[in-house]
Amino acid sequence: MGSPINNRALFPCQEPPVALSTWQASVRAAAGFVVLMSGENSAEPVQLQEGILSWYYYVTMPMPASTFTIAVGCWQEVKQQSFTAANQTNVEFPLPSSQADFRWHEELCGHVEYPCRFRNPAARLQAVIPYRVFAPWCLMECCKEHLLQLIPRCLSAAYTTLGTHPFSRLDVLIVPSNFSSLGMASPHIIFLSQSVLPGGSHLCGTRLCHEIAHAWFGLAIGARDWTEEWISEGFATFLEDIFWARAQQQLSHDEVKGQQELKASLRWRRLRDEVQNSEEELQVLRPKKESTGELSESGASIVKHGLKAEKIFMQVHYLKGYFLLRFLARAVGEASYLASLQKFVQKFHGQLVLSQDFLCMLLEDNPEQKKSGLTVENIFENWLDTSGIPKPLLEEGETWKECRLVQQVSGEVTKWIQTNQRIRKSGKKKRKQDEVVFQKLLPDQLVLLLESLLEEKTLCPRILQCLEKTYQLREQDAEVRHRWCELVVKHKYVPGYGDVEKFLREDQAMGVYLYGELMVNEDVKQQELAHKCFAAAREHMDASSAKVVAEMLF
Repeated sequence: MGSPINNRALFPCQEPPVALSTWQASVRAAAGFVVLMSGENSAEPVQLQEGILSWYYYVTMPMPASTFTIAVGCWQEVKQQSFTAANQTNVEFPLPSSQADFRWHEELCGHVEYPCRFRNPAARLQAVIPYRVFAPWCLMECCKEHLLQLIPRCLSAAYTTLGTHPFSRLDVLIVPSNFSSLGMASPHIIFLSQSVLPGGSHLCGTRLCHEIAHAWFGLAIGARDWTEEWISEGFATFLEDIFWARAQQQLSHDEVKGQQELKASLRWRRLRDEVQNSEEELQVLRPKKESTGELSESGASIVKHGLKAEKIFMQVHYLKGYFLLRFLARAVGEASYLASLQKFVQKFHGQLVLSQDFLCMLLEDNPEQKKSGLTVENIFENWLDTSGIPKPLLEEGETWKECRLVQQVSGEVTKWIQTNQRIRKSGKKKRKQDEVVFQKLLPDQLVLLLESLLEEKTLCPRILQCLEKTYQLREQDAEVRHRWCELVVKHKYVPGYGDVEKFLREDQAMGVYLYGELMVNEDVKQQELAHKCFAAAREHMDASSAKVVAEMLF
């Protein structure tokens, strides 16, 4: 995929985001390969000569050159006959809330001229755009099991929330284990890591919702200054929860609120840990402050911290951005907030924006907030221009602790700690009263449980064995297995070293910091495991990931 930094290493181009352009491409490949690109057409290959095919793609919407994407490989299209045809027709879906009233009268778009879907009556009614899935042969069945069913539900949920899909079609490509993240959105195409497929539909669904949200925030609406990544990632993280709640269908209000508070709890822990373990200057969401969006006399824009390798693995712009948007939604009320989001999309699609464009519109739509002291200036001061945990978030307190799903996990954590203490006191003798009944937990609850147990100084091997067996941890999704691997490393649980090795081999998008944990314990077996895994993966590893891991190991 293209990159905001040094994209000219991929092809000659102007790099600042303001240099919008269209493109067309003709790609020749051997007949056994499939060529996918971020073009708006679903290309059909033409035979040039025996064994050589040509694929032609184009776009009509001018965009930054970094949004260009190409993927060439021996993939196959995943089809499910009875399913795909039925779901690609336009079934009746409810119109997006608060959007129905201004959907029907033409509004002038603010972008440069191109064939805009927001002005196309047929496109405005298309809840599910045409989609295809491509994967290697060995993952075809896995994709049929969950992914194919999830795509139309997630697309429909996004439409119900934000309105018109900015792009006319979607390809979803399952990328190999050496891909550097769990997902990557580009116009008309999403890369999903193979790591999201095992362990049920939860991780796959939430990640798909996150990447679909980027069609609006990050692609149709881009940051005018590359340092304001939160505009893309904060919005996608916030909307992921709303899309996923709607995609699951028929959840009660309490179930939705419970899931979202549980997520907030996990994100709070992640933000707290990241703030404690990263450079302060990398924690600021608007590092250029008042000069954000300004160009030099030559027209160049500076991307502060743009070449720091560790920045790629940081989530602060996702997490602080999410908590800011959550704070604003709670301040103005969810219905008013979503109406403002829809209005923002209508006004700014096809354009590049700065933080204040959204914040000014939101506060203008909700004037009572200004009276209560909420201004763009104090949002900058408290949320965007400072490092650390934002002050309003600290003042709010950890309200999610009151959530039933979080409290249920707290109860289970207590049971495990008490059982661990009893086993350590009684030695190896098994006693009947040691048998405790543990409750079934959701995937996010399991993540919270394992993170909580990671805070315990000592867990005995029998407890770790029992944990794995109780929750079938090896069969869970990658987020859960990652926390299990951390427990294995922390407690030097040798029977689990095979799980760590498998994770570092097959889930490279998430395994980088596990290498550091294997090294920091100064345990010979663990360090040997780290070196062995890196030696096996290094040749095919993402360059930035390999650089960070090499620094940990050597």
